[in-house]
Amino acid sequence: MKRSFLLILIALICTGQTLKAFEPTRMYPTDRFIVTLFSDIWQDVPETMELKTIQRGVSISALQDMPLGRSNFSIAAGLEFSSHNMYSDNRYLFSATSDQFDFYPIHTGYDKNKISLNYIDVPVQLRLRSRDLNRTFRLYAGMKAGYLINAHTKYVGKQTFYGYGDIYTPLDGADYYQGFPVTERTTKLKEHKLKNIQKYRIGLTAMVGYGSVNFHVFYPLTKVFEDNNAGDMAPLSLGLSLILF
Repeated sequence: MKRSFLLILIALICTGQTLKAFEPTRMYPTDRFIVTLFSDIWQDVPETMELKTIQRGVSISALQDMPLGRSNFSIAAGLEFSSHNMYSDNRYLFSATSDQFDFYPIHTGYDKNKISLNYIDVPVQLRLRSRDLNRTFRLYAGMKAGYLINAHTKYVGKQTFYGYGDIYTPLDGADYYQGFPVTERTTKLKEHKLKNIQKYRIGLTAMVGYGSVNFHVFYPLTKVFEDNNAGDMAPLSLGLSLILF
């Protein structure tokens, strides 16, 4: 009886060691530094505006990856810098009549016109990935909340002047304004301290792919502009994420 009990005990120990050998190891934290190049597809654009096809942007993410036990899942959180650039045929200007910033059509030739929006975001992700670090399949889903740290416009093109250089846009192609001749020359203008832009944002994120380059999506749940004609506009971001390490 004692001999049988001893044999059973030895068999159980050997079986336990065998099962432990096949038990998956804890995943190594990875995908902690990611650079994403994307283009924005703006929704609900006013009829008076025309946007370029490619609205290029970039984001740089630093995240802490935290594996969940011995599963293929992990949670990641960190900080991200995101820059969105919108190129259009409308300038974002202050109107003394409405006492607000809004988009207004450009009636002269120009080389560049954009509004740049730069955010600091806090992303949180639930991650699923395979264990092959060389050819990892990954499916990430999450959300991020952000704060607008900088917004500015940049315009390079023709600008009308009169008198001693005061900027003026003549009506009906006038050659004179209040007795002063109107001249036109190419200039570069950059304006900060823009208003009628929401400071905070929140949205959903997803990433899927195989290897070091993956498809990226950001869908905003908040609007960008407020109290003007662009109040319903929001960017859907599509791009490619490059995982550095």
